[in-house]
Amino acid sequence: MNVKRKYPRISRWLFPGLLWLGLVLLFFNKMAFSNLILARGDTFLYFYPYWEAAAEALRAWRVPLWNDSLFMGVPLLANSQVGFFYPLNWFVWWLLPTPYAVTVSIVLHVILAGVGSYLLSRRALRLAWQAALLTAVFFALGGYFTAQVEHINQVQGLAWLPWLLWSVTRSSQDLSFSEHDRQFRKVGWLLTRGTAVAFFFALQLFAGHTQTTFISGVAVGVWLLASGVTDVSLLAANRRLWLTAYGLRFSAVVFGVVLAVLITAIQLLPTFELSAYSARQGGLPPNEVMSFSLNPLLLGRALLPSAGQSLFSEYVAFLPIVALVLAVIAAWQWRKWPAVFPALILAALGLFLAFGVFNPVYWILARLPGFNLFRVPARWLVLYGLGMALLAGAGFQMLWDRWHLHTQHGKTAAEQAREKLWHGERPLRLSLVLIMALMAWNAAAAVLTRFWPVGAEAPFAAPNRLTLLLWLVEGVLVYLMLAGLRPKYKRESRLYFGLVSTNGVSPWWLAGLALLILFTASRSLPYNNLTTPEAWFDLRPPVARLLTDDAVPPGRLLSLSHIFFDPGDQGEINSIYADQLDEAALYDYIVAIKSKEIVAPNLPLAYGLASVDGFDGGILPLDSYSQLMRLVLPDGQMTTDGRLREHLSAVPEAKWLDLFNGRYLITDKTADQWRKTGGAQTDVFFDLAHPLTVAAGASEAVVHVPSFPATALVALVEGEPGILKVETAAGDEWLLESQLMEGGMVWFNWPPPFARSLTAGDPVVPTSITFQAGEDKSWRVVAATLVNVFDGTFQSLTLGDYRLIYSGDVKIYENLDVLPRAFFVQNWQMAPDAEAALAIMAEPDFDPRETAVFVGEQVSVGSGQSSQPGRAVITQYEPERVVIQTNANAEGLLLLTDANFPGWRAMVDGAPVSVETVDILFRGVFVPAGEHELVFEFVSGSFENGRYVTAAGLFVFLVLMGLGLWKRPLIK
Repeated sequence: MNVKRKYPRISRWLFPGLLWLGLVLLFFNKMAFSNLILARGDTFLYFYPYWEAAAEALRAWRVPLWNDSLFMGVPLLANSQVGFFYPLNWFVWWLLPTPYAVTVSIVLHVILAGVGSYLLSRRALRLAWQAALLTAVFFALGGYFTAQVEHINQVQGLAWLPWLLWSVTRSSQDLSFSEHDRQFRKVGWLLTRGTAVAFFFALQLFAGHTQTTFISGVAVGVWLLASGVTDVSLLAANRRLWLTAYGLRFSAVVFGVVLAVLITAIQLLPTFELSAYSARQGGLPPNEVMSFSLNPLLLGRALLPSAGQSLFSEYVAFLPIVALVLAVIAAWQWRKWPAVFPALILAALGLFLAFGVFNPVYWILARLPGFNLFRVPARWLVLYGLGMALLAGAGFQMLWDRWHLHTQHGKTAAEQAREKLWHGERPLRLSLVLIMALMAWNAAAAVLTRFWPVGAEAPFAAPNRLTLLLWLVEGVLVYLMLAGLRPKYKRESRLYFGLVSTNGVSPWWLAGLALLILFTASRSLPYNNLTTPEAWFDLRPPVARLLTDDAVPPGRLLSLSHIFFDPGDQGEINSIYADQLDEAALYDYIVAIKSKEIVAPNLPLAYGLASVDGFDGGILPLDSYSQLMRLVLPDGQMTTDGRLREHLSAVPEAKWLDLFNGRYLITDKTADQWRKTGGAQTDVFFDLAHPLTVAAGASEAVVHVPSFPATALVALVEGEPGILKVETAAGDEWLLESQLMEGGMVWFNWPPPFARSLTAGDPVVPTSITFQAGEDKSWRVVAATLVNVFDGTFQSLTLGDYRLIYSGDVKIYENLDVLPRAFFVQNWQMAPDAEAALAIMAEPDFDPRETAVFVGEQVSVGSGQSSQPGRAVITQYEPERVVIQTNANAEGLLLLTDANFPGWRAMVDGAPVSVETVDILFRGVFVPAGEHELVFEFVSGSFENGRYVTAAGLFVFLVLMGLGLWKRPLIK
């Protein structure tokens, strides 16, 4: 036993570890040492709300099975992107507010990604710690990995990719046993290595970004194949031993994957169940699979560093020119140094697949299982990033060894360098030619984009002067350093300077240059574009207004507003933050508060509100939700990500909002109009959100008439205007004809001449306003406003069954005719599937208040009706439990307009009853006559089964871990 080796071994790890930690904190200094937060994109609108809900459930010791805030009800735990069972989420959720939990998680996983890259390069390429540390820098602090911080679960999953490759890479001791070794040694190696694979693969699965797991699986397979092909020395020496070795490695991977699936069954089984009901079940069409492909015209901007310029984060994969040159030098030696071949294949494959739609091969792959489940082919760039980092580390090692040979005369050089003298001159010239070609292609792309436009998400921008200067300076310095040249003062030279040869420049100078360039280029990445924490923590007035709804449950909202408006407190914002935030941070703050004003798309989840729609890029929404939304979307469109406001240009038909329990409607004022009226000689505001069509021979009343003393009503109309019926607080009732004015504006004056009790022009308070049409002509009231000509005041009216309850930067309307969340219907029909049900409900005379449609061939109720509707009152409403008190004179169908999903069960007075899918999405239950208590409970069978499978998987994992620790001596 050699105890003396214990502390030197720790010291060899301590210095690189502290240096790596210092570099991460230097690059992420804004996140680590300020209170600023990331408040943009999916981080703010998707992950913050989900993390808020998950953290709240964790602190309450509750497993959040159901999400009642989005999509009118949907599974929450089964949405793997939440990452509820990812162990490294628990402590940040428990201890920190959501924005800072995300911040800590990002920094932590950058550190982990670097450590994994360090270990992988040490094991796979036998690099010294200096080169291995540079490998960690190029991957974990490189362009691709750090550009993904807006997708926290992607960062979490990608951090374990180098660890996965490390676990399947053979070390120098892996094949130390011969083919005659006892069988149990081989089995022990298989179980030990398989356990490591299971550990890292399970962490990736729990992190929840399924595409990252798929990419990692492909990477592991390619890595193993490339490693096996290049291990020619073992194959030539002993074919049987080669087959045994790589058979064991593939077996370890298979065993590890199986064990990881067992460990993560508590998450995977609910997710698999949800995927069967997803709008994306069966895969995506090829055009969606290949969306967000890396356009070749953006290749220069994607792969080269820039200063002060940003690019769509999915396309960012830059490395310093130093790293690119080092990678080419190492790749050039793949025949002499076969260990670099897997990294070379990994980098080439990642770049090849990232082109997506521009790659003919991907048109075939897009139709294959696995590939057809995910969008954004550009995410394959992670393989390019990791492969190039490994190659650059290997190139640095070559220069390090050669420098030692030149400066130390071989006394301290590695044995590997003594055996092979690395020749870097030719690959140096090749790398510089390739980089200059990439720069030239970037210049050519500026012309080509005029004829071949790039996507709107990443408009082409030519490199600015600072970027060109950065390329020039770095390129010249790299050439001088690697060519062994340095400038020297020469009196006889015309320029007084010349280049002289040296024994070589210390590779530390190259490393320092690479760090400087990487630090400069990363300043424009999202993790350095932070803003004030008030972007998340401040409560905006529309949210505060909605939170006053104390109904059980609160009515749902539907936001139709975009964020094209300017905040009303823009001046105050500028005065407060002008000296604290730069222009980009101020912009992010304003966008964030405007998103909170419109309470979209997933922000209702953060505030405990309920929304008709939501947003998801994974396995949500449910297919039944997407089918039902065809009733409100133009031309029967389907929404695959759940958002409605992106497709709606007007308020949906009232009967569908009523059915959806859509009590609140949020719009902005950008489409409204200010018009000058001739009578008032002032600008009058017209609310255009709810135009009203008055059919021939019919009448339409304004449901809510505000108390306002007016002398006239001014309306914007289409067609020949009809009659206006007005009832006043004094009991008068008038039928008024209009006075036509220019621009489609008409004027209804009161009181009429025959009103004896009033003087012409006296203000009156109308209590009822009705628009009437003649027997043969219809007309359309676009907007209407009450006007008082004496004092120039006005009050805009909200047409239809709505009442304006908030007016600020946005408007919130209350639907006065909304159906309760639970109600009885008198009639019902049967449809075999969603398409048939949709056809029935799309009929013009279908009334969802009176009739429901059962969906499914298993339903045997047929068509029917109830004599009288009953009464239903929700007394308790929780995500996984709903209690309803019912009272009906006869048996009737109760409709709860929450999404139905396997696991929902119902009991009437404790007796189980069947829960049927009604109106494509919702839950329906037949309730007997009389007073009863109806209870809905969500019990996920997949979650319950997954708990037991996970327990068994963890038991096997812990036993194997214990055996491994018991067999391994603690001190050698």
